[in-house]
Amino acid sequence: MTRRSFVKNVGAGLTAAAVGGGPGRVRRVAAAGSDLFEIKRVADGVYVAVATPVYKVNSNAAIIENDDGLLVVDTHSKPSAARALVEKLGEVTAKPVRYVVNTHFHFDHWQGNEVYPATFPNVEVITTEITREAMRRKGLARIRDQIRTVPGEIARLKSDLAAAPTADRRRVLEADLRQAEDYLDELKSLTPALPTIVFEQAMRLIRRDREVELLYLGRAHTDGDLFVYLPRDRVVVTGDAVIGWTPFMGDGFPEDWVKTLAKLEQLDFTHMIMGHGDVAEKDWLRFYRSYIAELIEAVRQEAGTGASLDEIKQRVPNRLAPRYEAGLSKYGEYRPWRRLVLTNIERVYATAL
Repeated sequence: MTRRSFVKNVGAGLTAAAVGGGPGRVRRVAAAGSDLFEIKRVADGVYVAVATPVYKVNSNAAIIENDDGLLVVDTHSKPSAARALVEKLGEVTAKPVRYVVNTHFHFDHWQGNEVYPATFPNVEVITTEITREAMRRKGLARIRDQIRTVPGEIARLKSDLAAAPTADRRRVLEADLRQAEDYLDELKSLTPALPTIVFEQAMRLIRRDREVELLYLGRAHTDGDLFVYLPRDRVVVTGDAVIGWTPFMGDGFPEDWVKTLAKLEQLDFTHMIMGHGDVAEKDWLRFYRSYIAELIEAVRQEAGTGASLDEIKQRVPNRLAPRYEAGLSKYGEYRPWRRLVLTNIERVYATAL
């Protein structure tokens, strides 16, 4: 099936859509996977399944069509989400998925891995050597931790639901509760599939019609972040090293993150398929890197005056807000900057002073 028919079958009447979190424009194709994703064409044979913001978050997935099959980047937080995307792909092309790439070890980017070898027996799963080791040491342990902690989360949701003051709030909590209960069921039956191919610095997949570069540029969101670069198409897939809202820094290396994004900026690309949020252009990368750099500097300056961590958490948000709050709040209450910046400050305070 041709790329032309891929777009036609997924959705007719394509319209231009402004890209949230960055000023780029791509063509909308259609909603996919029971409203879990919206598939958009980014370039010829390059698509993104943009994950709908939901309580139990899924990652975006990049879909790259080659002459002999597909490459899919990241597999979401649960097998059901991966199956939804695989089913949608099967409706529009007979080509198999030949490769799956995991950008890093966080649960919402690889816990759906098991679906691909079950559906495509010859598939290879690729990541950096650092990330595979992190999956083995930390990722598997975190799955067990979630099985222990999600029941408490479910209990809190039930309590909040019982005390919900409005019908709208009840509807939101009911949906969140269903997601949490379904997620726990999937965790209990998960059979994690670790990557089958690893590399250290760079790897190239060369096909007759496309070259795909897999790059490790240094520590950032985690210690093993992987970037997927399509030189001909001028597209880069960033995982969570760049996202559409405030970064999560719990496993991050803020100072190295700034340096790694500076290396990323040197690549010749026009569009970024990010780990979360809509497709963005290079201006968003500059804005995002600047936020992390200025956050580090602001925390250091405040600490240099003898301010405590609590005092820094009071002062720094107000200092950064005029430049960064609006840009990092495009998803409203889903990922609020005012709350997330506090955890960013804690991470910088712990690692960069």
